[in-house]
Amino acid sequence: MKAKRRLLSAGIAAAMLLCGAPAYPRIIDGVVALVNDEPITFSEVREEVAGGLGVPLGDADAYLREERDTAAVLRWINALVEAALVRKELAKKGSAVADAEVDKAIGSVRKANNVDEAQFIEILAREGLTPAAYRNRIRWQLERGAIVRALKHREVTVTEDEVRAYYRENAERFARGGQVRLETMLFPIPEGESAEEAVVRARFAAQQALASLPPGRPLADGIGVARAAFPAVELFAGDFLPEEDLLPEMRREIARLRSGERSGPFPGEHGVYIVRVVERRGGTPREFREVMDILAEEMTDRRSEKAYADIIEELKRSASIDVRL
Repeated sequence: MKAKRRLLSAGIAAAMLLCGAPAYPRIIDGVVALVNDEPITFSEVREEVAGGLGVPLGDADAYLREERDTAAVLRWINALVEAALVRKELAKKGSAVADAEVDKAIGSVRKANNVDEAQFIEILAREGLTPAAYRNRIRWQLERGAIVRALKHREVTVTEDEVRAYYRENAERFARGGQVRLETMLFPIPEGESAEEAVVRARFAAQQALASLPPGRPLADGIGVARAAFPAVELFAGDFLPEEDLLPEMRREIARLRSGERSGPFPGEHGVYIVRVVERRGGTPREFREVMDILAEEMTDRRSEKAYADIIEELKRSASIDVRL
């Protein structure tokens, strides 16, 4: 195993690039990492941030240049390191994701939403995504699935008995007419010319707040971090409410959450939200057959996440990784 991390100042890194750096078949605008001698550039990190947060490239560039938390920047670089390792391994096994597969997946999304290309681009723009950024996101989803199938297929396969047991553990999530008590963090977005800038700041702040919270902790523990980045943030911890009274986008999010779990940032009627399910009560459970397919897919996804983490750990142990900041 040869894994190393060197943290270099921008000046030292630039000097190294000018002094005997190898030639690559693309323009090197500043190398932030080498993965088995393959470069990851600043532009790639900027594109990763833009796609991940749904913000323009210029805003992603400003975020990276102004961010003082090295760990926050390293999280974005690490995502690209993982992608490079996965693509190399898939290519070695003859299982690389072809452009045609990406095209097919995007076509399926458009078909499911019954939109033409122009409408689809407009929808992406509202989410802060370019077609290229969305394509990269789809490719990465396909590659994650491909590497898990190639290396850990048996570990992620679920049986009907396992799904039934999972249903019993999660029956509260599928009750009709139930009530839920939530903790909600809202990053309000004002109307007018400043709305787009506020959305960018809200998404940054939401990501920072989540990164500061260990799993299972209340959102209140992250309000200080959120407020430092977005002073207008609000925190609500109300009483039980009927689930049908919640905003549609909030119902979709909490349907995936057990009690104690929290969502990622998502857009809503008044801004960007993060929700945490504190507790559920009441309601009539749905029949197992009604939710069996949903639960089987969810179980597979959870197992795939674990399998993927194990794969990445194994790949990193045998890789040469040099991160430069």
